[in-house]
Amino acid sequence: MRRPMLLMLAATGLFFGALFGWKAYQNAQGQAAMAAMQFPPVTVSTVTATTEVWTPTIPAVGSLRASRGVDVTAQVAGQITAINFESGSAVAAGTLLVQQYAADEQAQLEGLTADRQLAEINATRARGLYAEKLISAFDRDVRETDLQRARAAEANLRLKIAQKSIRAPFAGALGIRQVDIGQYIEPGDPIVRLEGREKMVVDFPVPQQQLGNLRVKQPVSVQVDAWPGQAFLGAIEAIEPQVERDTRNIRVRAAVDNPEGKLLPGMFARIAIELPARDQVITIPHAAVTHSPYGDAVFVVTEKKNPAGKAETVVTTTVVVTGATRGDQIAVTSGLAAGATIVTAGQQKLRNGSLVVVDNSVPVSNSASPAPANN
Repeated sequence: MRRPMLLMLAATGLFFGALFGWKAYQNAQGQAAMAAMQFPPVTVSTVTATTEVWTPTIPAVGSLRASRGVDVTAQVAGQITAINFESGSAVAAGTLLVQQYAADEQAQLEGLTADRQLAEINATRARGLYAEKLISAFDRDVRETDLQRARAAEANLRLKIAQKSIRAPFAGALGIRQVDIGQYIEPGDPIVRLEGREKMVVDFPVPQQQLGNLRVKQPVSVQVDAWPGQAFLGAIEAIEPQVERDTRNIRVRAAVDNPEGKLLPGMFARIAIELPARDQVITIPHAAVTHSPYGDAVFVVTEKKNPAGKAETVVTTTVVVTGATRGDQIAVTSGLAAGATIVTAGQQKLRNGSLVVVDNSVPVSNSASPAPANN
């Protein structure tokens, strides 16, 4: 009984050993075949890392307003008899815009002018008589006082008449007219908006950490959506001497030249405060950087020969340290040399050592000052 049982166990062991050995052999052959198999090349686009002098900037946003702007209003009550401007027109300083009714004052002025002339005659006569000691100093002083009062009354009425001639306080562009001929207006009633647009100002917040980089007369450039791709130059005019408690920002005001009148009050503006230029900075497109919890990296393209001696294009993962950004570009402070060819598109399919095929028919944007297409 024992011998047949042992023989049966031995045969069973041999059978399963052969079966497991065959499976192990098949697995080894499959792994060897997969190891010998290469993944197909990945199509990527590339760019060469360049070195350039980079002027870093502090970005900010704000709203434009005219350096001089006012609602032209009446100083005294009166009826409008003439309007000498068109809505939207440009005017010079001192241009007569609106005339109020002043016929009554003009008639009164003639009488006051006559009174002043008579007072001048009497004062002149009194001076002569006093010199000849024919009248007292009191009588002379009375005539002098009468003259001063007559002159003051005439000047006061002339001032009231002048106030009814409403003029532009400075040169600029007029807005939409808000009054009509024959309308009675009170002091403070708006007539038209006047904006001096030869220079604009923009107020904007800057984080308090940048205080050491700010100074008066520091250059700035301003861009608006209405004129894509065009930068308007200016300079910092004033820096608020305190930090806002709620936001921890510093308010900054910049003056921007507007010689062609393209900038309008109320426009949303993107401001770039220029910092001192840095020496040679390596820049690459921002799209080339792969971000991960372990740091930033790029795929560097290199040429090498395979075991068969055939040239192949492969990529190597390179860890980099990045710095400031400018438009589509980002500065690389370490980890990458100028002249290196790096992948800008197709990184999601790559791993260290992947074969690649370069296709730059659709280049990646790499502009320091990108602008949207003006459709």
